[in-house]
Amino acid sequence: MSDKENISLKKNRPDVKPGPYDVRASSSSTLSPAEDYDPEHEMNANRYAEIALQSKVPLFRFLHVAMKEDSLFLLPRILIRTIKTMRRIPSTFFIKDEAELEHYVFHTIATWSKALMKIAQMKLDVRGTGHLKPNQTYLFVSNHRSPADIPVLFATIPQHAAFVANAIFQKIPAISYWMRASGSVFIDQGNPKSELRAFKAMTRRLKGGRSLILFPEGHMHQGKGLDTFNRGGIFSAVLTGTPIVPVCLYGTDKVIRPGSFHINPRRPVVASFGSPIATTSLSRSEKKNIDTILHDVILRMQASLDEEFATKKSAGRRNNLGA
Repeated sequence: MSDKENISLKKNRPDVKPGPYDVRASSSSTLSPAEDYDPEHEMNANRYAEIALQSKVPLFRFLHVAMKEDSLFLLPRILIRTIKTMRRIPSTFFIKDEAELEHYVFHTIATWSKALMKIAQMKLDVRGTGHLKPNQTYLFVSNHRSPADIPVLFATIPQHAAFVANAIFQKIPAISYWMRASGSVFIDQGNPKSELRAFKAMTRRLKGGRSLILFPEGHMHQGKGLDTFNRGGIFSAVLTGTPIVPVCLYGTDKVIRPGSFHINPRRPVVASFGSPIATTSLSRSEKKNIDTILHDVILRMQASLDEEFATKKSAGRRNNLGA
């Protein structure tokens, strides 16, 4: 069987963890503030999907829950800022020039993302974007630790790039509109027909010059390291000859944990971009194992950041003792 025939957006393996929006895997969780963050104590990341599916207007339901749980009132401010982007939607129907419309859409998304990070007072450190060519189409492959990953990537990727996103986002007003307008690809995880449609849509987007952002773990991973990468979505870049950019996000899970409505402000966050991988230069074996190769690259990037921040933390303790 050829590589093309063997494409699947989710491997058929028994140890696949359910995505953060798979309600079948949900269980009740006791929420705790981000200050009490314990990376080994997983929260119910499926909680967002439960709220979205149980409400006719998910955004307002999120706002209601957030106002109860976020003592600093940061997440409600973020949701209100998201709702305000709806005022810019009518203008999109009157912009006829395609390039002007694209600029308008991505300017709106970038402004929204930067506003969210400002509200959360993130201490953002962006590394490695000097490797990227402004007019090149890329597939950005990133680890996924937190809901904060989405605005961080929208704000830091210099290209106009759209997400490969879970279909649940189509139910959220404002967010769904701007994601569709940006060229996002939606996927119903666990549905083979949807996964195949998504793969075909990814290849069309990449061939058409639209950069994409992919979370190959398929869910927000909690705990140490990375979860297994799904090969199919990544293989769309191999099939189209699109360079792949490995991205390591660090510290976003300290800002907001999966399943939580509590934001912890003033946390350091790193968005580290690795050197692009030219898929046209890969050997047959490397193409076949591209998911493993990327997993190892991002894992090394993560380990390097772990070591860097551990050293800084240790130095800070020594300085405090010396004082």
